[in-house]
Amino acid sequence: MSSRSAMAAALVPFLLSCAVTCAAVGPIPLAHAAFEPFAPGSPFRTVIARGAAVDPGSAAVVAAISQEGLSANLVEYGIPIYHADAGTPRHTVECTETDWGPCPFAGYEVPIPEGARPHSGNDGAMVVVDQSSRQVFEFWQARRTGGGWTASFGAVNNLDGSGWGRAATASGASRLGGVIQIAEVQEGSIPHALAVQTSNACAGAYRPPATSTDGHSSRSDCIPEGARIRLDPAVDLDALSLAPGVRTVARAMQTYGAYVVDQGGAQLSVSFELDSNAADGAAGAVYQQAGFRWDYDNMPGVPWERLQVLA
Repeated sequence: MSSRSAMAAALVPFLLSCAVTCAAVGPIPLAHAAFEPFAPGSPFRTVIARGAAVDPGSAAVVAAISQEGLSANLVEYGIPIYHADAGTPRHTVECTETDWGPCPFAGYEVPIPEGARPHSGNDGAMVVVDQSSRQVFEFWQARRTGGGWTASFGAVNNLDGSGWGRAATASGASRLGGVIQIAEVQEGSIPHALAVQTSNACAGAYRPPATSTDGHSSRSDCIPEGARIRLDPAVDLDALSLAPGVRTVARAMQTYGAYVVDQGGAQLSVSFELDSNAADGAAGAVYQQAGFRWDYDNMPGVPWERLQVLA
């Protein structure tokens, strides 16, 4: 995750372009309607139970991670999601990281659309959804090499599975799991738990459904990967003045919450689908129209200090 200075520098071209274009944004067609990956019983698709218990250490953890709001990873760390069909070119993808076991892509002819590219952050993330085979190909540090592709590592997940248990993220969560889709923002509904990252993930400790961690915080107020957080359901969102996209995110945080899936550079950030058709550095028309101002927008107006860590 980039530093604050890098974030500020990245903001300048977007603000300049937005000053010209944001006010003129009209109705935007969707490339794909929103779809719901993973089985109905997946943790990502499960509504938080009424009366769910709050962790005894919740207040201290939330105080440590909520001061900067909830940062929207829209561009640099937005997740490019591509959809494959029978005509999509196939590639043999090699893994350059050889110490973590067999390459997950071994034995697959991986569908990667022409023009696909990972996000610009150092994760180099990219996701390809193949509806015909019901597989999700997830790349960490993907690279185009001449006519082919390599990745440091990744995962192949079952589109009808739980969305957990493979190595696309440090916690074992699918890189597609919990990502807020462009179409969901436009439709005003996010019917699943979100994926969040934090700079205060605990070292050596994680909670189910996570299967591992890359956390390195030894603070007493750290939060384990796999932990589920939510916005206090007593917050009356209708009484708050919020941008429509921010309200949609906040409502999902009350209903489904979010899972901590990775270590990140911000106190708390949430994963969005990258608008691959947007100008470089720009969030894209759908996000602009929904009131997101720039990459790493901290979604003001929501009392993020009223987050809760569930037991």
